[in-house]
Amino acid sequence: MNTTTATIRTLIVDDEVLARENVEALLKSDPEIQIVAQCGTGAQAVEAIKQLQPDLLFLDVQMPGLTGFDVLGKIPAKLLPHVVFVTAYDHFALRAFEVQAVDYVLKPFHRARFAEALSRAKAAVRDHDRQGLARRLDEVMAAMQRLRADAEAAPKPREGDGRLFIRCDGEIHVMAPGDILWIESDGDYVRLHSTDKSRFVRMSLHRMLEKLDPAHFVRIHRSTIVNLRHMKKASPALYGEYTVELTNGAKLKVSRTFVHDLKAHL
Repeated sequence: MNTTTATIRTLIVDDEVLARENVEALLKSDPEIQIVAQCGTGAQAVEAIKQLQPDLLFLDVQMPGLTGFDVLGKIPAKLLPHVVFVTAYDHFALRAFEVQAVDYVLKPFHRARFAEALSRAKAAVRDHDRQGLARRLDEVMAAMQRLRADAEAAPKPREGDGRLFIRCDGEIHVMAPGDILWIESDGDYVRLHSTDKSRFVRMSLHRMLEKLDPAHFVRIHRSTIVNLRHMKKASPALYGEYTVELTNGAKLKVSRTFVHDLKAHL
């Protein structure tokens, strides 16, 4: 690693463009940080780390192809930068990070929490403790394997746990939140667009949002909620707005008011 320069050479790795932009925006205000590159895949990250030898790495855990942990497994210990993991859903990773005191930020993250992780990361970079870093990363992955094994051995939850009970057309329907693509307000009702059909439910959009997991469902417009698990991509549009495309081909408008909320979840 290069720690002789005044600035801390930093690499951002995330498969979501909006997520990379969000981290970049938070880092740019720090004069000690020099962003040397951004990568959208694990394979690109491996090459960038070997060629650029950054001091600090903001690394997404969940990526298609090579995961964040796969990336680290391909880097020689002498080239390992200090790592701040960025993650949204993997509770095994979070518990492992906490046990081993490795830095992480959980999506969606707040500015204060990000600043706290960055401050600790900069101090760690200045300590030049590469061997200690490599040991802690090995311990994290070992802890994750133990946690997963314990979870597999534990009793499984009931099939219906976590499902929504929706009153529609005089009947009560049981829905899995993962089957919902997006939700839009329609007068005194909301329309739930799911993988099989659309349903009208007499409920406000705000009340519906309270019933859903904030890690997966985000408001992108005053009249629209989207399920991030069905989001295929987000593209910039005019006047600071974005367009979200879902896995079923639907395209939804992200208003300027809610663009930051979407970026914070990615």
